[in-house]
Parts: sequence; structure tokens; C-alpha cells
Amino acid sequence: MSRSRRTVYLLAALALAAAACSPRYDWRTVLSNEGAYAALYPGKPSSAAREVAIGGRHLPMTMEAARVDETLFAVGVVTLPDDDAVRRGEALAAMQSGLLANLGAHPVEPPHTRAIKVMSAAQPPVALDGLELEVVAVSPQDQSPRRLTARLVGSGRHVYQAVVLEAGEAARDRRQSEQVGQFLDGFHPF
Repeated sequence: MSRSRRTVYLLAALALAAAACSPRYDWRTVLSNEGAYAALYPGKPSSAAREVAIGGRHLPMTMEAARVDETLFAVGVVTLPDDDAVRRGEALAAMQSGLLANLGAHPVEPPHTRAIKVMSAAQPPVALDGLELEVVAVSPQDQSPRRLTARLVGSGRHVYQAVVLEAGEAARDRRQSEQVGQFLDGFHPF
């Protein structure tokens, strides 16, 4: 084999090795003092804030989200005026309804929900009662598949939604279920 051909093969092998080493998921822990949570994001999240109507009140909601290909990883936090269990329950129900409405899709089957425990970031951690929601749907705009997996939990003056929205090929493929689980398991309210 000629020296130039070996050099081409070596460069091709190095390029493949470098591509294999470049991470699609660049996991990092993000602490939100304002939102009172810690989350493990697959990339640097961007932030947004707006008001949402819950129980006849306009309440502040912050959102941090990171995208990898066709998948969005996000944490939304609604801040309540006080630590009130009834308001937390109203907010949790409104957030669940909002997630389904914002999905803008036709469910393939009814949403699947189950009670879960979400561990707090406190030391030692406290198990908080939460709800996990999964919906497989089809977008009415482009008929592409969607899969939404979310965990909803309230603690003190905060109500949280940790959400993974997979679209297109990502929604058809269960191979990234490990990353979905890593993000959801990496979310911890303060």
C-alpha cells in the first residue's frame, strides 16, 4: 500500500473516531435558584418567562429548555403566591391540561398516567408525590408523530413540570428512552 493511500485511510479513521467521540448529549447539571430546582440537561438550556392563568389568577411561569435534534427537554415552574395545597392541586391539574392542549396533536390512544415519587434535592432527599404522564400522538399540522413524557410535582410555593417532547423520527424510536429517563430522573425540586 502506498504511503499516500495509508495517509488517506489514517485520516479517514481519525475522522470517524472524532465523529464517534463528539457527544450528541452534553449532560450538565443546572441549578435554578429562581425556580428552586436542579435538573440534568442534555445541553445548555435557554430560558423564557410568561404568565399563566390558573384558578382565576395570573401566575408567573419560567421555562428552561434544551433541544437535541427533534427532542425538547424542558422544566417549567409556576410560582404560587403562597404554600397552599389547594392552589398546588389546581396548578398541577392546569399544567397537565395545558401540556395536552399545547401538544396540539391527536392522541393515538388515551394519555397514560401513573403516580410516582420525585426525589427532592434536599439532603437527605425527600420523596414528593408526583404524576407521570405519557402521550403518543400525531400532529394535525404535518401528521408527524409526537411523544410527550412529563413528570408533574408540587412543593411549597412551586409547581413543576419536567417534560420531554419527542417529534418526528425521535417519537417513533425508543432507543433514546435512556436519555428521556436520565433527564426525568435528573430533575429534583429544592
